Amino acid sequence: MNQENTWFDFKQFRIEQKDAAFKVGTDSCLMASSIDASFAQNVLDIGTGSGLIALMLAQKCNATIDGIDTDKKSSDQARVNFQRSLWSNRLTSIHCSLDEFAKTTSKTYDLLVSNPPYFVGSTKNIDQRISNARHEGNLKLSSLLFHVKNLLTEHGKFTLVLPHDRYHDLKKEAISNNLYFHKELFIRPNKEKAINRFIAVLAKTKSASVDSCELILYKKLNQYSPEAIELLKPYYLNL
Repeated sequence: MNQENTWFDFKQFRIEQKDAAFKVGTDSCLMASSIDASFAQNVLDIGTGSGLIALMLAQKCNATIDGIDTDKKSSDQARVNFQRSLWSNRLTSIHCSLDEFAKTTSKTYDLLVSNPPYFVGSTKNIDQRISNARHEGNLKLSSLLFHVKNLLTEHGKFTLVLPHDRYHDLKKEAISNNLYFHKELFIRPNKEKAINRFIAVLAKTKSASVDSCELILYKKLNQYSPEAIELLKPYYLNL
């Protein structure tokens, strides 16, 4: 990444992010790299931002991918990143809210993904665009799962990443919307620290068992663990 934080180079694409409300971050990279997208034909990235998750998925599968975002500048930034990528014919950036999209689309998706705004009750950023990208007021978990249920195909999957303290909130909303956990990946910054993030895979169909595992992100300061390297190596330049 350059010093001014305006772009980030990956192995097969560049993320221009000067105009994006949310910059390249580890949460999105870990989630996208952990997703099995081999079955996917149509993908929806909810809150696409700069288009990072959509581009990572485009690299690993042949699906058609739509990315939606309520922030106009972010949506435009994603469109530029899509157009400059190797997969421009399969990527579309749409400027609209999830509510608006759900009301107007006739499409359903076999893979939905999101790194949603998840802060609740914390101090909001003075920059309204950044605040909207980070705080749940702009997209509540209950609304997200309601629309996911309706946009998901019968055997589709929904993957999202959240702070660990929202785990029980997600469980509650999943039950309310008849969505079921298929996989959960708990993330520790290092082996001495508590779990601070988790990635969950939900579906409309029940799973005989939930695939639950843990990932330690850093082996030591600024050095990724072997497990993290395995996930991120197809994308990160220096791995």
